[in-house]
Amino acid sequence: MSKLNQSVGSADFWLRLLYTLLLALAWQVTELLLIAVVILQIGYRVFTAKADPRLAEFGSSLSAYAAQIGRYVTGASEQKPWPFMEWPTDNAAAPVSEAPAEKI
Repeated sequence: MSKLNQSVGSADFWLRLLYTLLLALAWQVTELLLIAVVILQIGYRVFTAKADPRLAEFGSSLSAYAAQIGRYVTGASEQKPWPFMEWPTDNAAAPVSEAPAEKI
């Protein structure tokens, strides 16, 4: 039996393909949520002149989730993202600054 027949015929291959298809759907939902966060953050900034820290934290963890999906579906990681593991936290994100950024 050839290596191709062994890999395509294995249950692991089909299970990973199923996870990849499901995570592709999760990617699309994540993308829409990120767009919504961006729009809400812009609206918040229009009225308050600063970023909403809760939206920034959610956007950061949502971005980390998208990165986890990307790593799994491309084969860079064997660790399946949420709901198979904990939702990513905002630990690595930079704090939201209250002051406007300096112009370069």
